[in-house]
Amino acid sequence: MFDKQIPDSVLIKLDEFLSEASITIPKRPVVIFESRSLQEFNKITGMPFSVGGVYFDFKIILQPIDILKKKGVYEKVLLHELLHWVLYGLDERYQEGLIYWWLSEYDRKEVEDFLNVFDGNLHNFIISHWNE
Repeated sequence: MFDKQIPDSVLIKLDEFLSEASITIPKRPVVIFESRSLQEFNKITGMPFSVGGVYFDFKIILQPIDILKKKGVYEKVLLHELLHWVLYGLDERYQEGLIYWWLSEYDRKEVEDFLNVFDGNLHNFIISHWNE
């Protein structure tokens, strides 16, 4: 289980996204789990060690936080997964691209795929591709 407080910098960025997208936090809360080891993370998620966290069905599973901090990516990974949570109903084919785009990680193929269909209005895009 996650017994740590979410860093203020992550909460501020999440609030910025919600404001920019004109959406609210989902009514259904997210549960955050911290893996005890990289091996446990891999066993639970099936993901390689290059992936810092995974979101699915209102749950976030993170690699051990100490490891993410040593890599210098803890806050970035946590924010990325929280953005999946607030975008839970957005068509999955657009989630990664939108998140990477919003986080200014433009060198990802997913961003190009997202931008090919993005109309420039974040709120309208999210609403028109919402599958809840």
